[in-house]
Amino acid sequence: MGCACNKNRQNRGSNGEAAPTRETFEVVLNGKVVFKHSSEATAKAVSDRYQGSTVREQSTGRIVHKSEKQSTTAGSPAAT
Repeated sequence: MGCACNKNRQNRGSNGEAAPTRETFEVVLNGKVVFKHSSEATAKAVSDRYQGSTVREQSTGRIVHKSEKQSTTAGSPAAT
C-alpha cells in the first residue's frame, strides 16, 4: 500500500479536468526576479523592503504593486 502523502496525485475537478494551478507572484528589482511566492500579500511585503521594486504575476507579467517606499536600511548613513 502506498503512502498517504498525495505527492504524485493531481487534484481533479468534478468534470475530470486538472485543478487550476495557483498564481505565482514575482518581486522584480533592477530587471531581475529576486523573490517568488504564491501569496500576493507576501510578495508585496517583500517588495516594500526594496525601493523601486515591483510585484508582477508570473503568468501574465501584469504589475500588481510598485514599491515607492524609501529603504530604511540600505544606504542610510550611520547615526553618530
